[in-house]
Amino acid sequence: MKSVLKWGIWLYVAAACAYIFYEWYAYAGLYRLAAEWQLEQFGSYGMKRTLIFPLMVLLAPAAVLVTLTGMQDQLRGATAGAASPAIFVLLGVVALAAAAGAGWYGYVKSMETIDVESLDLSKGDAPRSTHVTITGIARTEYIIEFGKKTSGTTMLDRYIPLTPASWRPGQPLVYFMKSNMTAYMPPGGGMLMLSPRTPAFQITTQPGVLVRDGLPGPVAEGYRKNNITVASPPILLDLSPGADLEPFFVTAGVSGILGFVMLASAGAAAMRQRRQEM
Repeated sequence: MKSVLKWGIWLYVAAACAYIFYEWYAYAGLYRLAAEWQLEQFGSYGMKRTLIFPLMVLLAPAAVLVTLTGMQDQLRGATAGAASPAIFVLLGVVALAAAAGAGWYGYVKSMETIDVESLDLSKGDAPRSTHVTITGIARTEYIIEFGKKTSGTTMLDRYIPLTPASWRPGQPLVYFMKSNMTAYMPPGGGMLMLSPRTPAFQITTQPGVLVRDGLPGPVAEGYRKNNITVASPPILLDLSPGADLEPFFVTAGVSGILGFVMLASAGAAAMRQRRQEM
């Protein structure tokens, strides 16, 4: 019975860690809750600090169960069984295969020729692809800045609503541009600051990737608190290079690290067994 419970706890911990990774990547759940509290209090949030909250909440049940059942010793020796090295090797190979597959697919996608579509919001155009440039009115009065703190440095992205010229206050905002630029340089020359103090102006964006429902939670919440209607779902134009490839390379990186950790654990378990047999 305790053997079954032991492996059940390990599976729960693995599932909890995978879900926490999903929360970080999708900006959802407990991770989002912790991040938005920091944004409310300090105006930015730190990724490492934010991860502590879901880790504590989701791993606490496993820690309590281990303490109540007195299974500390069994878990410390979880890799001492004869089958443990083989299990870790299998998990490591599967993780490395997933990393290789995701990385290869991302590489193949990166080598494809991309046709960029021109989308004019004033003509009522609907996008037929995800790679577009948008021509519309930049509603600078509704700009929201969103900060992430990494290694003590706060990186600010600006979220700028883009609308047709006929848009009026009270109507929902559908398209948003994500950019870390501080100014826009029109084709005819000059420079317009991307600031709420700048009057709304016509803009033709750089090529970007359309992300359905891609508006971060704190940004959407900022509009809600100011009684500004946002379409459901909002559509984000991400100008970051390779924005559509990021999920594949993130998956490849995380799976690769997990695979190497599993193989290292298999090696450690095998060495432990060998010492016990001597």
